[in-house]
Amino acid sequence: MTPRADQVPVGFSVPPFRRRITREMAITHASPMKNFHTVLEDAQALGYPDIVIAGPMFTCFFSEMLTRCFGEAWLTGGDLRFKLVKPVFAGETVAARATVTAHEAEPERANAVGCGAIQVHLDVWCEREDDGVTTSTGAAIVRLPS
Repeated sequence: MTPRADQVPVGFSVPPFRRRITREMAITHASPMKNFHTVLEDAQALGYPDIVIAGPMFTCFFSEMLTRCFGEAWLTGGDLRFKLVKPVFAGETVAARATVTAHEAEPERANAVGCGAIQVHLDVWCEREDDGVTTSTGAAIVRLPS
């Protein structure tokens, strides 16, 4: 069920999505490529301890977290932008997190009875659970009823 904007005030922390990433998951997600995302020896040749998790997997983690919180509103009109800042390796557990940073009215989306949409702005990031290091950071917007 989609929450109303007043149910996710500025400062609200979205419940995190946690996932331990196995080597098998990473290889399946990055296939059919053969490189440091899928071949252990290629990763080790570059100085990494294990295969490096491909960036698109983090899109999945953020989307899962935001879908669980915002439901259909996320799926039909969400916007996500992020960048990778530190590597994550197979076998590590990550947590996708988000905090509401602002609300912005969208009067042009008001319906016939005057109920408008609110853009809910969020900071999003992933962090490694074992050491708390932030591995990706960005922003998301979801449109909710007022």
